[in-house]
Amino acid sequence: MTVRSKLATLAMLGLLGLSAGSCSDFLEPTPQTSVDRNDVFTDLEGARGAVIGIYGALTSANYLGLLYPVFADLAADNLAHIGTFPTYAQVKNRNILTDNVNNQDIYFAIYRTINRANNVIAQVPSITSINEDQRNAFVAEALFLRAYAHFDATRYWGDVALVLTPTSTPDATLNVARTPRAAVYEQVLADLAAAEPALPEVNVGRATKSAATALRARVELYRQNWQAAAAAADQIIASNRFQLLPSYRTVFTTENSAESIWEIQFDANTQSSLAFFFLPGTNGGRNEVSPTGPASTLPTAYEAGDQRKDASISNGAFQLNSRTVASGVGIKYTDPGTGTDNYRAIRFAEILLIGAEAKAQLGDLTGSLTLLNRVRVRAGLAPRVALSQTALLDAIAQERRVELAMEGHRWFDLVRTGRAQSTLSIVDPNRVLFPIPFRETVNNPNITQNPGY
Repeated sequence: MTVRSKLATLAMLGLLGLSAGSCSDFLEPTPQTSVDRNDVFTDLEGARGAVIGIYGALTSANYLGLLYPVFADLAADNLAHIGTFPTYAQVKNRNILTDNVNNQDIYFAIYRTINRANNVIAQVPSITSINEDQRNAFVAEALFLRAYAHFDATRYWGDVALVLTPTSTPDATLNVARTPRAAVYEQVLADLAAAEPALPEVNVGRATKSAATALRARVELYRQNWQAAAAAADQIIASNRFQLLPSYRTVFTTENSAESIWEIQFDANTQSSLAFFFLPGTNGGRNEVSPTGPASTLPTAYEAGDQRKDASISNGAFQLNSRTVASGVGIKYTDPGTGTDNYRAIRFAEILLIGAEAKAQLGDLTGSLTLLNRVRVRAGLAPRVALSQTALLDAIAQERRVELAMEGHRWFDLVRTGRAQSTLSIVDPNRVLFPIPFRETVNNPNITQNPGY
């Protein structure tokens, strides 16, 4: 049986029979046929294909290929909705209906990823034809990806279903109740702790020890476990494996650079939709979202002289394939035709800012300023000096906004720091969480809806 046919069964291993995303060249070809799951988990070829299938789920336009990061800027003040999709307008207005199909699609894409990971975790250890180190490495990748997906689920919906066993048919085993967010965080950290020792140091586009440590830093920041967040960030920084590129723009023109800790790979076979939704028709896109427009204040958020502004938003002189990109258009993603823009899932600048925030919360203002200023100086800005703790935390929040703009962080940052209501003029506090999809509440009698929906 070929890798192609063995990968095919992964379409059956997603939740509720939803269709699977395709896999890029580095992840092997797209499956075309269907086989029994038991045939997949029998040898090295099948196990490798199953692991690759988890990454394939990540690349879906319903997950990291578009919707998940875009909605995190659209629901906040970094993107305007200038297109025609009513479901996007609901997100922009923070009036998301429970039957919003995009919200539903993100939810199911995340749980498809989790289910694929669970199948690997459950099945690979029993494949005796694979040596133990390789089995452990495959399981470690699956644990990392399960952790990443569960954590992503909490960021939009709060308490979520914690799913730790695989399923291949839509039966009662899918009826999992919601678990408190704090308990989901604990499982995420347990998965990362189990994964990290068996992960490789280098594995382009796939899970590594550093990616697990970096994700742990992010999770601890959300938990407000400042000491652990600072320690994990320091571990990455001290490793000297990563560095800020001299030019901010080259972060997005150089794939898998020294600044990238984990990058989701896209190519002509597995296409990202990000550039298509940002760029206008004259540049090959549909311009559904933009950093310039109603309820987006991103263009005015940059300080004078901040090189990140023109590197992120066209100033009217930016050229793409010998065509000018109109002023105000987002330009972090630039291939609307074949969709080869990689998604920078975790990069070194974020780790510096995580360390800065955690150290500021701990009262280490000097250490915090040092990390913050590394990011600022790269952007062409003067270092900040002698700030109070409150002023320093405000400065870090501002820095995160412009450094990570259009990369899917802004909404989550506002929510986790308690700034969402005041910054975005949200009257109903329930609206800081997205609704559990209506289809899920109908299909799963044990799931409950978020308050206010």
